[in-house]
Amino acid sequence: MQYNTIIFDWDGTIGMTLHLWLEGYRTGLENQGFSLPDREIMDRVFHEPLTATAIFPDLDSKQMFRDTRDFVHDNLPNLTLYAGAIETLESLHEKGTKMALVSSSERHLIEAALNPLGLRQFFSSIIAGNEVSARKPDPEAFVRTIKAIDADPQTTLIVGDSHVDIVAGKAAKTRTCLFTPEPNQLFYDFDTLRATDPDYNITTLTTLLPPV
Repeated sequence: MQYNTIIFDWDGTIGMTLHLWLEGYRTGLENQGFSLPDREIMDRVFHEPLTATAIFPDLDSKQMFRDTRDFVHDNLPNLTLYAGAIETLESLHEKGTKMALVSSSERHLIEAALNPLGLRQFFSSIIAGNEVSARKPDPEAFVRTIKAIDADPQTTLIVGDSHVDIVAGKAAKTRTCLFTPEPNQLFYDFDTLRATDPDYNITTLTTLLPPV
């Protein structure tokens, strides 16, 4: 596939931050004496961490979340990227593809990973979750990005791992690409994601590279 502009999601698409947050929650829980399997952390804590006290009355959920956030921030410089991420970004950059980043994460968490990993150079625009009035699936961040980098929605591809990326991309009148790598199976029901009807569904980032 070949597009003039590609706007990437960050969490669960380029950086394996979902796995880092899971490890952070595990650490935050263990700090208070709770040892839970990953599936239980996902079901009971991951999506609504500050309400976990309702399930575990002896848990200080606010402290657990602070410990988790600190763990994530401290480990972002050594973040694992998805297979082929560097190769894909470098190749697209060399071919002159405009690239941007739109994330639901806060700016300081994005920068904590991008700068040490040398990824900042690839993106002509970055919009973080704390820099918009409405987060995905609202298309605001994508619309702003397209305008900022003077892109054409019809030749722009949105790549993300979540339904919100696909819904927001469609609303912004772009093409959409769902990323469903095997490591993300712990976090998503892929059939539910595919029901959003993206233009493409890929399992490896190198699929984005045009034919040689």
